Amino acid sequence: MNAPRPARDRVVSLVLLLGVVAMLGVRLHVLDDDFPNPDLAGIVYEAELILDGGRPHVDTVGIKPPGAFVMVAAVIAALGRSLEAVQLAHALWLLLGGLGVWWAARALHDREDEPQLGPRCAAIATAVYLVSAAMFSYNYSSWMTPAHALAVGMAMRGLRRDSSRWQLGAGALALVAFVVIQRAAVLGLLLPALWMWARRRGWPGARPRVFALWILGAAAAVLPWVVWYADALDTLWGALVPVATALDYRAAAGGGSATSLVRGLGLVATVFWFPLSLVVLAAVASRLDAARDDRGLWVPGVAWLLVSVLGTSLGGMRFFLHYLVQYAPAFGLLAGHPALARLGARAMPPVAARGARVLASVLAVAGIAQLVEIGLGKGHRYEAMARRLSGGQTASQAAGAHIRQRSAPDDTIFAWGWTAWRVYYWAQRRSPSRVYRPLGAVTTFNTNTAFDPGRNIEFRDGPLARELIEAFDRHPPRYFVLSPSMVQTFGARPDPLHDFVALRDRLAADYIPEAQFGDLRLFRRRTVAPGTTPPPLHER
Repeated sequence: MNAPRPARDRVVSLVLLLGVVAMLGVRLHVLDDDFPNPDLAGIVYEAELILDGGRPHVDTVGIKPPGAFVMVAAVIAALGRSLEAVQLAHALWLLLGGLGVWWAARALHDREDEPQLGPRCAAIATAVYLVSAAMFSYNYSSWMTPAHALAVGMAMRGLRRDSSRWQLGAGALALVAFVVIQRAAVLGLLLPALWMWARRRGWPGARPRVFALWILGAAAAVLPWVVWYADALDTLWGALVPVATALDYRAAAGGGSATSLVRGLGLVATVFWFPLSLVVLAAVASRLDAARDDRGLWVPGVAWLLVSVLGTSLGGMRFFLHYLVQYAPAFGLLAGHPALARLGARAMPPVAARGARVLASVLAVAGIAQLVEIGLGKGHRYEAMARRLSGGQTASQAAGAHIRQRSAPDDTIFAWGWTAWRVYYWAQRRSPSRVYRPLGAVTTFNTNTAFDPGRNIEFRDGPLARELIEAFDRHPPRYFVLSPSMVQTFGARPDPLHDFVALRDRLAADYIPEAQFGDLRLFRRRTVAPGTTPPPLHER
């Protein structure tokens, strides 16, 4: 710890560099030209709608807030219509979120008597966050997490420095995170808890006016949304605070199951084995260094992790692996404990030297093992490369190209089934209706989790079903894309299409099978008189 300043700076720079390289290594290993998850196809569909002058929830029907749609629309507007560009921009957004973890760690660990300690703790915390956050696909939670981290980092920096502008920024970024996905509502618990902790420790910025600054920052961030939805504020409110949808979902799910959440937490040890091992090492090292009372420094990170766990339970106790990405900032802050920084710098007291050497060896092994895992291309947790057909394309790419070549730009298509949504992007065609995916709109919600299939998905008659039929009659789609994934993925018995009689009748009368790509079956609207022999089904 008595090394000259350039050496100390090199340690910080090296740790940060390793974090960035590891993060990019994970993301580049899974860089793909198709969607790893159908939800992402929905995000891009809404983003392109925005670029064409539409508004989510006004011109489409959905249950997700519009923040991620706007982010992806900005990426496409700046970098072009490329899924690879969206993924690279997402990686840069994750990198920017590292600033929030850096600020939080510096606010927590900067000390006048150890000027090098804060930067080293912050470097470890940021690197751990980058590696952990990069492991997940660019779904809603992953777009939310950097804004969440920035909000916490700004709040803690403002509390430590007594800075109004940082607190305004914290409120604004908290609102941004909430508009991406409502799980960020847990910041409403975390930020006041951090304020109370900082006030007890005598931080100069922990004043009552901070709450007003957070509210003012959030109000400034929501203002553009209010202007954009000025003639549809009730729609905006319903998108951000979907009380009716939540009650509808809970009724369908039968209240959800806490068992799913508990089993999900059991995955933490396998998903986050690297940051968790560092946290355990830091805890043991802090016990060896009993002369320093660092116990209070665990509080912000533990509080952050607890509210993040609470965030994964929002939405009816459902659990999916991609929810875990929001734990990454908290694990980073916990791993950046001073005991771990001192352990790496061999700054433990002599009485603990032997134990410190053992812990330092374990730390080195854990770091090397994580880098090896990433180098082997196994560093991702919720992303799989798309399956390819014999020609090298995915089923959705091939189906989209087939449709695009045989339809006009103003033609529409309709996709039925979980995996069929991707075809909208590759066909460069839209739905004839505000409804572009049936799940949760003209069917009941899927209530599955990572561990159980949930209740059966059934057709739900109502205004949206009638709206879809009216759209079929007014502007019939050129193609109907059918995927059996509603059955295969969610175990629907039978497929809800079986009970959607009005749609089935129109398909039987007006559509004929034309091609099949993987599990996607394409039906083209008739251009020949009923009763004539349709062309043979082309398979690939």
